[in-house]
Amino acid sequence: MVLTRPDIAFTLGKLSQYMSDPAEHHGHALKNLLRYLRSTVTMKLRYGPGGVHSQFVIYSDADWASDMVDRKSVSGSTAMFYGGPISWSSKKQRSVATSSCESEYIALSTCCKQGQWIAQMFRDLGFPKYIGKDTNKVQMLGDNQGAIALTKNPHLHERSKHIDVCYHFIRDLAEQGKLDVAYVPTVDMVADGMTKPLQRVAFEKFKNQLGVVLRPDLP
Repeated sequence: MVLTRPDIAFTLGKLSQYMSDPAEHHGHALKNLLRYLRSTVTMKLRYGPGGVHSQFVIYSDADWASDMVDRKSVSGSTAMFYGGPISWSSKKQRSVATSSCESEYIALSTCCKQGQWIAQMFRDLGFPKYIGKDTNKVQMLGDNQGAIALTKNPHLHERSKHIDVCYHFIRDLAEQGKLDVAYVPTVDMVADGMTKPLQRVAFEKFKNQLGVVLRPDLP
């Protein structure tokens, strides 16, 4: 697992959209990706005890209307545990979000299902302590205050009445006390690089947050 590369998830997701009808520049992008992998072949995922991820936590993010053709947003999520990612996703949303708040809410609603599955896996394995102090509640982090408010307040009807009912699953979980969504600043959002391309400095920080590090001592 340490050889897996979550830092290229967004790029792979973007390129996969054009597999059936690729253009020349898509081939160039793929070659650049392969060159990047060759130049970073000694990088591995880092895991270790302590730190801020001694219990698992899920980061959720979205990039609003980033596709210039269909204006659909991209959802990104990263589940962190013991300093490294144990699950991640970069996926275009199925419907067009009319605001950044809506796209972030959809992203939260989508990845909360993965969080519930991971929590149940810890319970089944006999390690519920890794879920957190409250073993019934999954911890999630988002960087949009409006979207977080929507998960906790079902009375914000005007802002959410048009959102597909399937995405309100997260509200039901919140009301049952099965998850808690807290705010994290964008600079600390580990899933940021799952939703959009980043400049070099930001990308290096993203890799470090993920735990993708240089380990020449490993084969």
